Formats: sequence, structure tokens, C-alpha cells
Amino acid sequence: MQRIFIFDVGRCFGCNGCSAACANANHTPGGLLWRTVHKLPPHDGDNRTIYLSISCNHCDNPPCVAGCPANALEKRDSDGIVIHDPDKCLGCQYCRMVCPYDAIKWDEISGLVSKCHFCHERLAEGREPACVETCFAGALKQELVTLDELPVEYEKESPGLKHIESMGPAVRFIKSSSLKGGE
Repeated sequence: MQRIFIFDVGRCFGCNGCSAACANANHTPGGLLWRTVHKLPPHDGDNRTIYLSISCNHCDNPPCVAGCPANALEKRDSDGIVIHDPDKCLGCQYCRMVCPYDAIKWDEISGLVSKCHFCHERLAEGREPACVETCFAGALKQELVTLDELPVEYEKESPGLKHIESMGPAVRFIKSSSLKGGE
């Protein structure tokens, strides 16, 4: 089983509520954001601005886990969430170097890295991650799934995020028909 984020590209209007909720819930230092919203230019002849909300993709084969010499990163068997243990972290930043998605953030105050942990404590209480709970547009959701049995409308890529098959990022996208050329 793998917990995934599902992002509906056509619903996001760039309010950054997800980023603010994440920072608030996780008490990250000012300017250190585990979830970021990117404004992308129009593409494929569409003149609409697209927003992309991204965080750690909790990859099926996460290079950050393999790249950590201190074993401070672990992928949980129960749900595939990649957890960082700050007590084991050396602050070497090797995990940052191997993550092509810039999901692991450097905390200058602590001298350690940190990252999205899918609000696993909230999930254990039966609550949604802070970013999902706060998404005003309903663009961000999460599910616990079997990756090879996902609905066909869940796409692996979106403008602004390339799916690297060898890593298997656990994020999926729903693109509204207006973003697919009116299909």
C-alpha cells in the first residue's frame, strides 16, 4: 500500500493555503516550506495560468532514503510514507543532493534537513494532512492505494512535474477537460 497525494490541476487557483497550513501545523521556521505552490506559464496553446502544489512525493523507490548515510530517512512499510528522524540526521544534505524534486529542505536554524511527513500524526488520529484539510478549492486530496490499481483519470505527470519511473513518485494528477484541450 502507498499513500499518495492527488492534485486536481484545474481546481487550484494559487491561494497558497496549503503551504501556510503545512508550515503552521508543522511549526517550520519562517521561509522554510515543505509544500510550495508554483505558478506555471500557459502551455499547449491554453492561455490559462496553471498552479502546481507540490511537496515530498513519498516515492516508491526514494533516492533520499538510499542516499542517507545516517539512516535518518525511512520508508514505512504500512503506507509508504517517507519519514525523517532528526535525531539521526547528520546535516550532511546528501538526501537533498539526490532528490530531483527539491522536496527536502535545509533548516539553517537547526543545521538539519526536514521534509513533508504526510502529517502522519494527523492521519493516525483519523484527520487529513493540514494541506489537504485546508485546500479551499478541493484541489488536493490523499488516498491509501495500491499503485498498480489506480483509476485511469489519475495521471503520473503534470506540467511542471516529470514522473521519474525508476523512483515512482507517489503523487497523481487530475487534469480538468479544459486543460486537456476540451476532450
